[in-house]
Amino acid sequence: MSIDVQVTAIDRKKQVVIVEAYQDARRIFKSPMPYKTETRASIESSLRKELKNFNRPSWGGMNIVFMCRIGDVK
Repeated sequence: MSIDVQVTAIDRKKQVVIVEAYQDARRIFKSPMPYKTETRASIESSLRKELKNFNRPSWGGMNIVFMCRIGDVK
């Protein structure tokens, strides 16, 4: 029963990622969240800080999946 967090889109001009959280097949929320540096590690760190309530044993932990391309696009 862990929480699956999906990064579904990225807005580079506003520096936000669109995040959706699911428990089983039920969507818990969908929200834009800011980031500072466009790297996988930086975005994961920001998400873990913002969503720290879900990263607890009572929720079963948290898995982060990127559904969009992160980093330099050439």
